[in-house]
Amino acid sequence: MSTTSLFRVVGLAILMSFVANASAQTVGALGNGVSSRTTALGGATVASSLTPLEAMQSNPAALTQVEGRSLDLSFSSMFATGKFTNSADNNGSIAPFAGALPYGAFGMPLGHSGRLKLGVSVAPDVMMAANWKYMDPEGGINDTTYGLQRNKSSILGMRYAGGLGFAVNKKFSVGGTFGVIDNRNTLQAPYIFQEEPTLAGAKVLLDLHTQGYGYNGTFGALYTPSSKITVGVSYKTKTTVHSHGDASGNARQQFDGLGATAFQGDFHYDAEVVTKFPQAFSAGVSWQAHKRLRLNLQGNWIDWSNSFDRLPVFLTNGNNADLNGFVGSDALNDVIPVQWKDQGVFGMGVESPVGEHFTFRGGYSYATDPVPSSTLTPMTAAILQHTLGTGFGYSKGRYNVDLAYQYQLPASQSVGTSSLLSGEYDNSKVQVAVHSLTLSTKWHF
Repeated sequence: MSTTSLFRVVGLAILMSFVANASAQTVGALGNGVSSRTTALGGATVASSLTPLEAMQSNPAALTQVEGRSLDLSFSSMFATGKFTNSADNNGSIAPFAGALPYGAFGMPLGHSGRLKLGVSVAPDVMMAANWKYMDPEGGINDTTYGLQRNKSSILGMRYAGGLGFAVNKKFSVGGTFGVIDNRNTLQAPYIFQEEPTLAGAKVLLDLHTQGYGYNGTFGALYTPSSKITVGVSYKTKTTVHSHGDASGNARQQFDGLGATAFQGDFHYDAEVVTKFPQAFSAGVSWQAHKRLRLNLQGNWIDWSNSFDRLPVFLTNGNNADLNGFVGSDALNDVIPVQWKDQGVFGMGVESPVGEHFTFRGGYSYATDPVPSSTLTPMTAAILQHTLGTGFGYSKGRYNVDLAYQYQLPASQSVGTSSLLSGEYDNSKVQVAVHSLTLSTKWHF
């Protein structure tokens, strides 16, 4: 690769990192895939990734399918609807605008043979967030309530990655990526300590923000036994991130309920959160069933049970002398039980050219629900199972533009007896749905 080409790659990566950092704190929920095409096809592109962004996110072996130098940019916006009911509120609501996020990727050949391709990308690896407003029910020690409260949480991971794809021969390709995960966590809500020895069951107002970095890798392969069929597989490794930041809040209401009226309410701690993102395996097939119809099928396994089981939270260097004296330390160590189950996802999509420049796409996916009712809260309600997608693409010369709409159909889940302390979520119910629009552009040069 020439020095000029290397500078172009580095420059594009820096540009994309600035774009992503400008929006990395937005909230929302991504459905299946990050490109417009992937979103419209129900996420089923592990065997048919056509752009640098799709290859870097779905199957790095598909970098070998990218022609020449290619810049791929996408912009996605999300909108949510939902309702939460508990013992104190029959009409808890979710903020309708769930966020907007730009991201992108770049691919190019290395050497003269065309068998080795390079890719770099900045794209979301994990986005789970919620922004609810509802009455805080009586709970904590001595039935404390904080009234009408905003309950906001997010676990976000932007991935900055580089990868290579290599065509072993005309039918078989392999590839891999290495990525750094910028993880940012937010929790603004009434918080009940779960396992902290002295404060278990106590409820405080908490405002926590942490940021940290981890890394992961992806590996993939493509096999094309005939001109009509391609089979793809990919694997993503597990990621562990130790993020650090601040936790502030107020315990005044809780201690007033205990009769400790002389206690200072405000507190601040240094915070550390240990977040684990799951390993995942995907396999799929792409079949050119007719000259004007391609069918894509894909199945995914996501290892949530070994990642989102327990979420440790460490608070140190507390500045509230009264609280430190009550606990006997300036540190608090708690664990949030989430106990998610492994998830299976099945997606299918079809695409068909319409005329000379347009392509129509449609897709569907089904996902099992990983969230047990025993630990469900509105802020962990990743319960969406049925997703529909549709979109179209326009191509002319070196330019492509794609637009997709995705609807994650309404889902609801009820809690009987919650395993979380204090019983605040007993007999509660969460309903949620998400709409998204994704615009992608690709430029060959």
